[in-house]
Amino acid sequence: MAQGFFVNSANCYGCKTCQVGCANEKLLAPGVFMRRVRQVEKAGGHAFVSMACNHCDEPACMANCPVGAYQKMDNGLVVQDHSKCIGCKTCIEACPFHAPVYDEATSTTYKCDGCANRQARGEMPVCTVVCPSANLTLAETDTLPEGTSVKDQSDTKPNLTVLLDEDIDASLFADIDGAAGLIDTGVEEA
Repeated sequence: MAQGFFVNSANCYGCKTCQVGCANEKLLAPGVFMRRVRQVEKAGGHAFVSMACNHCDEPACMANCPVGAYQKMDNGLVVQDHSKCIGCKTCIEACPFHAPVYDEATSTTYKCDGCANRQARGEMPVCTVVCPSANLTLAETDTLPEGTSVKDQSDTKPNLTVLLDEDIDASLFADIDGAAGLIDTGVEEA
């Protein structure tokens, strides 16, 4: 069974602790974030959605990488071999969620691997541990808390389940980076 993320958008208040915790765990350069908290305008205010790689059943990053830097593991996680990355950014453009991120300093891309190293030690991914409201979970998809699957919102079949904030629906995930009302992609500009 594939692993996937559960995000409780209804209770997320946009603190970005998950985003910063991930960057610290992975020792990323300042401004490079593999998990991004996006702020979306909605009726009566705004909602927050924390997203990273969705470890899709049919990952576009893997299918389009010209050097084969991506592979899908037996547990469903999509991981990247950084030693193969040539920094062409094809994976970023191919991913409907733009989950891989480019690091100018190293001229390579990075993406969430579900904290595979932590999981190998029996630990949970850092984003799920540091969230002060316990709004994130990574587990086998059939054991995730109840929510709305976004699997049918993209041809890549993302393994993401969201407890949606009221006034937003799963169609937001069809093109979240181009969604009307998206005012925060979570990426800091240099």
